[in-house]
Amino acid sequence: MKRFLLVLFAVFGFAFAAYAAKDVKDGNAYVKAVEKDQFLFQGNPLGKNMLLGSLQELKDEGKLTGVVLRNPDKASAEHKHLLKVIADYLQITAYSGDGKDLQPLAAE
Repeated sequence: MKRFLLVLFAVFGFAFAAYAAKDVKDGNAYVKAVEKDQFLFQGNPLGKNMLLGSLQELKDEGKLTGVVLRNPDKASAEHKHLLKVIADYLQITAYSGDGKDLQPLAAE
């Protein structure tokens, strides 16, 4: 029974890691603007400070060179500004758009 539980937790761990990894591709972290000042990243709604911490950790691991706002048409000017400030602080590039056509993010 212990082995079964161990294997079950391992499978869930690998599945979650694969799910979470889809938001980081080619050195870019893909985020969506959701509520007032929150972003959806790796399946979790994060405030600006939590997003900064998550991106900082990825940058420290050498996995991050940029951040992409997936839904710039639905994002407020505040979302764009916050993401640009976070990117500038981390010294990474901020983009908007989908994975194919990335444009530099201009804070409004």
